[in-house]
Amino acid sequence: MLHQILLWAAVAFSATDTAPFVARSNSQLMVKSHINVGPSFDVVSSLIIGSKSAVIIDLPLAIPQARALADWVKNTTDKPLVAAFSTHFHPDHYLSGAAFLEQFPDVPYYANSKTIGHMKTGLPRTLEIWSGVNGRENIVQKPTLPEPYNYSIFTLPGDEASPVHLISLMTGDTVDETLFWIPSISTLIAGDAVYGDSIHVWLADLLTPALTAAWLSTLDFIENLAPKVIIPGHAINTRGFCATRDLEYSKKYLQLFQSEIEAKGIDFYTPAEIFNTFDDAFPGLLQSNMSTSSTILNLTANEFGSGGSRFPQYVDLKSYTNISELEGWKLG
Repeated sequence: MLHQILLWAAVAFSATDTAPFVARSNSQLMVKSHINVGPSFDVVSSLIIGSKSAVIIDLPLAIPQARALADWVKNTTDKPLVAAFSTHFHPDHYLSGAAFLEQFPDVPYYANSKTIGHMKTGLPRTLEIWSGVNGRENIVQKPTLPEPYNYSIFTLPGDEASPVHLISLMTGDTVDETLFWIPSISTLIAGDAVYGDSIHVWLADLLTPALTAAWLSTLDFIENLAPKVIIPGHAINTRGFCATRDLEYSKKYLQLFQSEIEAKGIDFYTPAEIFNTFDDAFPGLLQSNMSTSSTILNLTANEFGSGGSRFPQYVDLKSYTNISELEGWKLG
């Protein structure tokens, strides 16, 4: 069942609007966003462009989208790329990044150190799964892993007055995620801490109530940060990213899971009942061409439903039971 779900996702192409989103203000910095369609699960890659250089956030799962992203970057700015980052360890945010980076051979690639550790732990199984689903020819077989980035900010040449803040080790749809906060343009690149309201939310990593609660705390943190623009980690189109809509959607989605699925316990419902619960609560996200939404919802339903096919995990997510540790950024 699990392989069938993933294989269907690989062959069902998402008809995504990839018109780039642009966040700008009087600052020299701007952000343009691009959606990596089809087998790369509609991941949003964001290009932070300064007066003299640029940085890319998140690289795709599959080679065709990685090459398309490289072409998009070259067509979007004439500023040299000086770094690439991944927000977290899920393969749709890094696995075929080498196909992108070969077009920018001198560009360093970074993530937080815990993310890198999770990538290394899961890489053999990750390659096996996604090469089997998409074909070895579509997945980089010797992935480039990031180097540790040990600073909480970076600046771009000529834009030293507009630092980008890295808010790390936050819980989103998994652990140890990094958010990129750009105060000068009040823009947050949220990664998978926030999902676009046109797509179902990945819940299969929420194997303890503490993980769910910690993600909701991250959303509260983002709300209190009060960005004018939030760029989600997955979206069907880039039009209209704003301050509240996707944040509110993500929170409602998690609250439904917490109260109706998690509170009843794993295996309380069948996969079909879980699928229908979310489909009824958030209608219109499962049109026939929306392979990402259907795949995510099917995997969620199977993860928590009785007799479902569990997604293979290589990080011991069941060990994350201490909410105080997950919210270690809260003092007092």
